[in-house]
Amino acid sequence: MQKVIFSCVKKILVLGALFLSTGWFAALVWVWYGDVRITRRPVGSIEAADSAVVLSTKVHLQGKLNPCLVSRVEAGVALWRAGKVKRLVMSGGINRDFHYGSKTMKILAERMGVPAEAVVLESESADTYQNIVYSTELVKNDHSVVLVSSGFHLRRASWLAARQWPDKHIQVFSGSYCYSDIGFYLYDLIRETGAILKNGLLNRY
Repeated sequence: MQKVIFSCVKKILVLGALFLSTGWFAALVWVWYGDVRITRRPVGSIEAADSAVVLSTKVHLQGKLNPCLVSRVEAGVALWRAGKVKRLVMSGGINRDFHYGSKTMKILAERMGVPAEAVVLESESADTYQNIVYSTELVKNDHSVVLVSSGFHLRRASWLAARQWPDKHIQVFSGSYCYSDIGFYLYDLIRETGAILKNGLLNRY
């Protein structure tokens, strides 16, 4: 009898693990598809807005300036150059490498030709949820906002923003593909999949 019970439990565990792994893989593919779809969106597809909120990521990667941070700044600057937004809100606090994402992005934007008065800083946030919450005061008078980040990140960011800014028209715009190592890309996709689930469980959408 014990052998039968053990066999049944074993089968249930195997099926459960298979179900969970299949579900996780499907979620991962969904995140990847969102990245591909959003990253291909041209500047011309964005309607004019009051501000672009550029979400930070780690400042350095393998001892060098993170190309994905640069890509996000380039996307925000592209919106400003095209006259799509009046100002850039750089959102990001201090990183694990002790550099402020927002301040680094401001320096980069100014090097790309954006005047200092067109850049506003939010320098307290430590994650995407805080990016949105702590940027609320800076966009309180805006009717429309464009969120700028990596493509795979924007679905979650837009859901968080819709919850915090229900009165605003929110669009999303992505930087270009920025990974030279597929391993880092897969890691970020997996991490984002988990973050989407975590924020859902915390009822943040």
